[in-house]
Amino acid sequence: MEMNFIYILSEDDNDDAFYKGCIEKMTGKSYDLISRRLRRGGGVSQVRKYMPILLRDIRYTGHVDNTFFVIALDNDRSPAHPNHEKPPRFLKLPKKEQGKTCRFCEIERIAVNILDIRENWPIRGAIAVPVQMMESWLLLICDGVQYQNEAKLPIFAKKRSSSAQLYYGPRKPGDQLKDLCKIKKKQLNIKSDRDFCAYCAENLIPKDLQKISDSFALFKEQVDEWEPMKSADLKLSDLLTFSAL
Repeated sequence: MEMNFIYILSEDDNDDAFYKGCIEKMTGKSYDLISRRLRRGGGVSQVRKYMPILLRDIRYTGHVDNTFFVIALDNDRSPAHPNHEKPPRFLKLPKKEQGKTCRFCEIERIAVNILDIRENWPIRGAIAVPVQMMESWLLLICDGVQYQNEAKLPIFAKKRSSSAQLYYGPRKPGDQLKDLCKIKKKQLNIKSDRDFCAYCAENLIPKDLQKISDSFALFKEQVDEWEPMKSADLKLSDLLTFSAL
């Protein structure tokens, strides 16, 4: 059986475990992981620093059918791709956040500059920018009925953060994304973040999540393109059928 490989550029091992599990769930294949790391909390500046190193390695290796890559970075209240919607109450965000640009566009721009347009990439890849964080996807997987849609989720990591305090002030902020994940882990009796990420990947139903998360739907659309187009297969079968008549 042919082995498949996947490069994942993300912030930590927990992210790797989740994204690898998602890819395996969506494609029905197993992958050997090749991790590349961003400094946690470094944002798009870390992508600018480390993504070119990965992409130049990919370009040097050349075309390989059984190897893929994922670049993963939380949206963190940046304008959301593709329509570049800004978070609600945008002007309540800190000034440094109000100047953020679309992270998906930034990552794709770097990839195009190094690898050429997507159709010419030597291996197939996908960009994951969860709105607002990977934890948004985890919560929607665990309980899509309760949380309904990623647009209805909180937008910060923790309610104690200074940004959340300022944004919601003078009221106290409610539980934010990491707070809610901590509660969900306790309810499920899961001890570690890594085990929680693996649990969510295992329980992912892609067609359900894409309905309530536009950012996941964008990610899934890219991964779906890794497989040969079914329409092309149908055209080939049509030709074979026609020639046999």
